[in-house]
Amino acid sequence: MSNYAPASSLGWLDFDAAASAAVAELIRSLEEPATLDNLGLGSVRDAFSARLSPGTSTLQTRLRYFIFVPWIFARLEEQRVAPGDFARRLRDDEARLIDCLRHLGPRNGVIGFKAGRDLKYMPSWLYWLGLGSWGLRRGNLSISEYGQRAAALARQQPERDDDHNATAPLTAMWAPLPPPPADFLHAPIDFELSAEEAQALIDSIRRNLPGTFLAALCEAPAVAAGAPWPWDVPTDSLSGEIIALLRHARCFSELTLGPQLVYNLLLARRAHAEFGWDTRGLAERQLGRLASWAETVARRHEELGAWVEDRAEFWDVVGVGNRRTREFIDTVVRLAVEDPDGFAENEAVHYCITQRELRLKGRRARLSHRSALENWNRTESGGQLDYRWWVTKRHLADLAAALGATAR
Repeated sequence: MSNYAPASSLGWLDFDAAASAAVAELIRSLEEPATLDNLGLGSVRDAFSARLSPGTSTLQTRLRYFIFVPWIFARLEEQRVAPGDFARRLRDDEARLIDCLRHLGPRNGVIGFKAGRDLKYMPSWLYWLGLGSWGLRRGNLSISEYGQRAAALARQQPERDDDHNATAPLTAMWAPLPPPPADFLHAPIDFELSAEEAQALIDSIRRNLPGTFLAALCEAPAVAAGAPWPWDVPTDSLSGEIIALLRHARCFSELTLGPQLVYNLLLARRAHAEFGWDTRGLAERQLGRLASWAETVARRHEELGAWVEDRAEFWDVVGVGNRRTREFIDTVVRLAVEDPDGFAENEAVHYCITQRELRLKGRRARLSHRSALENWNRTESGGQLDYRWWVTKRHLADLAAALGATAR
């Protein structure tokens, strides 16, 4: 008898860019440790992330990929690669890019450093949505749709009148960027943006995302890159709307850390009780972090308490969350500000968290089903939400480095 057990798989039909975007977000939520969402906070987290750092993803590494990927696509388009060969040629070029970056080493943001051409998700896939959001990609197509049309786009000619004058300009797929070096994909390259490349990115962000937090950050990327949290950015150049958004994001981030830590604490205690596992160290870490969290809530009690009392405005700003999500969040943040010191041992908090996981996961809920708990790997999950700030900071640091240096 065979012991073969098929692995889980996911398939979809790539109808359009919107379908690709939805699948991309789903796969990110399944693969990134930072997105593990045991208490169903993800819809609010993602809404803030999209508002504060549009076009970014936790799978992005370095900013210059926003230049590399259009260079590769424009090159294939100019070569009029046939639709049937497009996917293979794209993978070939992205594999060459990996080889050209490999000299930078394994810890410098080289996507595919180990896997090479066998990498599952190439940079084009990881940056495709961001390229559209920032206006660097103009066509609302998925990668596969673009591959089918790229050669035709290269051949298109503007409509002309009887005197052969163009009556309307052609809309290119890719926004104008500084040209690649002559030896692109044939010689070592790095992640250092030229001043012209940095300015092209900034101009595109400002033009396509006016009035956003990200566009404002481009005014002084060095200052923003040094802020530990998005709400630590100096507010001098920020609009009142952005400041209000940051206030909501901060209060939600600070208050929802507590429930995540309590979830880890309850898992550790139940695993010890059910299986005799030595999870005392994990439980003690959660209690220590909960004590620090309670001090933060107490220190900011006036503002956090006022925020909890005005949750209607918060939900209007966020614009997401079903009834049960809202009820859970409203309950735990209220309990947090009412008694931060007693939050960790509050039976009402324990019940609320246990029931929330059960509604979300059913028989996969670890706090409610012994078999699910038995598969737990005894690691803590969650953490204070930063809304992809660490990715944005890294991108801003790359901009700052380019603008602080002379153009190459």
